[in-house]
Amino acid sequence: MVGVYAGYVDTDLAADIDSPKILATDVAEKTMAALLNDESEVLVDDTTRQIRAALSGDLETLYANR
Repeated sequence: MVGVYAGYVDTDLAADIDSPKILATDVAEKTMAALLNDESEVLVDDTTRQIRAALSGDLETLYANR
């Protein structure tokens, strides 16, 4: 099992959202690589990696740029 975490993915579901999106193929490739490498989670994009890193810190840091 692998947890996959991503921001907006460029699919029909997010078509009306005006924000940067990642490609579904990128999500699939990174997920398959994680499965092959026995990784427990996939942090697909920069935003997701930044949020994941901030979760181990205090909440003020997490919400500082909001």
